[in-house]
Amino acid sequence: MNTAVAKTPPITMSKLYIGNLPTETNENDLRQLFLEQNLSCTNILVKRGGYAFVDCADQSSADRAIDKLNGFNFNGSPLVVEPSVASGKKR
Repeated sequence: MNTAVAKTPPITMSKLYIGNLPTETNENDLRQLFLEQNLSCTNILVKRGGYAFVDCADQSSADRAIDKLNGFNFNGSPLVVEPSVASGKKR
């Protein structure tokens, strides 16, 4: 039995893709939306082209964000919120 190797719990973070954003949306706008909906997020990266990636602390936070925000009318646009799939993992 090898006890020298300490097992560290994996860092669990869930990343969301948020699409169909109005073009003028910035990080502060999205952070405010998450606050207003009582959702927690740690990192927001808004990309040109009307989409963003948001890191949630755990899977339950991500699930709540999807439930509350997918289809949510944000400044006239219905948002698309779904789990972000890493491009490096092909199935």
